[in-house]
Amino acid sequence: MRLNNFLSSGFKFGEEEHLLQFQFKMLNSIFVVVAFFSVLFGLLSDLGINDIGPVHSKVDYVYSFLTLVLIFLLRHSKKNYQLVIHSLLIISLFTFTSALIFVPQDEFRIIWFYLLIFVAYMLNGKRTGILYTAAAIGIILTSNYFLELHLSQTAINSGILGLIIGSFLSNVYTNKISEYENSLKQQNSTLSVLASTDYLTGITNKRMFNEIFKRYFQTAQKDGLRLTLLLLDLDHFKKINDTYGHQTGDKLLILFVQTIEKILAKSDIFARIGGEEFAILLSQMDNEEAYRLAEKIRQSVEDITIDHQGRSISLTTSIGISHDQNTDTSCDDMFSRADMALYKAKNEGRNKTCQ
Repeated sequence: MRLNNFLSSGFKFGEEEHLLQFQFKMLNSIFVVVAFFSVLFGLLSDLGINDIGPVHSKVDYVYSFLTLVLIFLLRHSKKNYQLVIHSLLIISLFTFTSALIFVPQDEFRIIWFYLLIFVAYMLNGKRTGILYTAAAIGIILTSNYFLELHLSQTAINSGILGLIIGSFLSNVYTNKISEYENSLKQQNSTLSVLASTDYLTGITNKRMFNEIFKRYFQTAQKDGLRLTLLLLDLDHFKKINDTYGHQTGDKLLILFVQTIEKILAKSDIFARIGGEEFAILLSQMDNEEAYRLAEKIRQSVEDITIDHQGRSISLTTSIGISHDQNTDTSCDDMFSRADMALYKAKNEGRNKTCQ
């Protein structure tokens, strides 16, 4: 748990920040590796085990120190990510340049630039990868022109060609990851809609409505806002399904939803919570306004008709209304009162509004 907290820089990431969380973890892992091995190389050189020269040995110590500084800078704010990335890449570029110039006995020192390019692509994408590829090649060519690197021209050419190939492959990899990421986001978005939407009518389903209702109720209790719940039940709908078939019933359900959506405001929450049961959540509406709206809905539903084999089929709905009260401890209290009001409307002959 502590390791995960460290790699995430102490931040919590939302559902839409999975990639950013991965990048934070990768970046912090790189910091740890860089800080450790930079100090290790410096110590080994000072002990005469792996001589990298006094200049580059000191550069490695500075490199390790600056990496630790970047760890703390990244923990300060998520917004520092870009700053920290480029800072790491720049100090890495200087460190690898130091190795190129001051460690002539290392015949494979150009290889460090490959790591730089891969990290640039992986953590910050195509543009950054190309930028640091060009910078690495420019440094190698410039250093070779003005200084004696003790590398053959073949080694220089091979190193530069390797950087170009590595950059190309890293670019392909990055593009594929981006494609997969976009595809995954689209799939997650589609699944999120499916998980929160009624398959037939396209309005909010019961699971999502319950979540919204809880949030609205908590806000209303906290800020003193008015909250009204309408429960609607289609009268004798089972009989319609049994007599005319489920296709006809589905058509009526769709017309029912379309009719009500024309009446409601965009801020109102309309959901299907059962086969023929629906709920509407209203904010900042007094008792009289809510009743008038419910009656308008009920009367509009009376006008719904469809033709089935020459017969006209109509629809009515019963509505129960409840308002939030100071004594309510949860949204279940409102739901119970609305359900009792709905039962009263149905018991009194249906096609009625009760509260």
